[in-house]
Amino acid sequence: MSEVENIKKLSNVQDENGILSIYLNTDFTEGSQQGGEWKIRLKNGLKKLKEYAEASESKEQLKTYKSTAEKADQRIHDLQADMQKGLVLIVDSKGSILLEKILQVPIETDFQWEKHPVVDQLDFLQKDYPAAGILLVQQRDVILLDTALGEIRDQRKFSWELESEDWKQYQGTAARAKTASGSTHVDELQQRFEENQQRWYKKLAPTLDKEVKKRGLEGVYLVGSKEYVRDLEQHLGAEIMDTIPKNLISKPAHEIVNEVYGEIVR
Repeated sequence: MSEVENIKKLSNVQDENGILSIYLNTDFTEGSQQGGEWKIRLKNGLKKLKEYAEASESKEQLKTYKSTAEKADQRIHDLQADMQKGLVLIVDSKGSILLEKILQVPIETDFQWEKHPVVDQLDFLQKDYPAAGILLVQQRDVILLDTALGEIRDQRKFSWELESEDWKQYQGTAARAKTASGSTHVDELQQRFEENQQRWYKKLAPTLDKEVKKRGLEGVYLVGSKEYVRDLEQHLGAEIMDTIPKNLISKPAHEIVNEVYGEIVR
């Protein structure tokens, strides 16, 4: 199911007892966030909604809100070590999480207690940051980052095994096993890869195209040196949304996404 379909499905959910939608700006690159400003915004936002619930003069409504808010508050604090630039959390009156996303893009802090999820910002994010792959290319390693709405959904690494002359796929970005050989042998293997680079990238391209289609990605951003990007690009059937001539493969995934998005919006 695509992100557009997921958001549409979420928007149709109803809960007569109330649904808490939280959008929280947690961008630590902002000066105001250095002192944990998001915690103050969270506390104040939940407090204001509590005041609205109290004004409704419905004891049951107030009780339900307080229980939901407590669970949401605890969950957000549990996630604080993983926070990036934004956090979206939508919780129903039973305390079940309908949506939880840690985002690589800043959002506007907002708190809503309604009978349905508030998805306005998700709609805007989907348009600005659709489901797309980031392909990092560096010789014998190609990493695919599956992103949508500024969130990293999954990571895959493809490494060319010189001895077997085939691509091996890893979950996440696990390192390729080191070749237990002398430096001369390693140099020879490296030279063989360079001589056959075009052919071996061509062999990987259908696998990457299959991943793009399976994940419902609209296209891919190619990141790496011009030589490697060019050699892989000509064999890909997926839409190339942009090429970024930077070597980012050794950086943490969230930093890679930040840099790619930074290039896009310039």
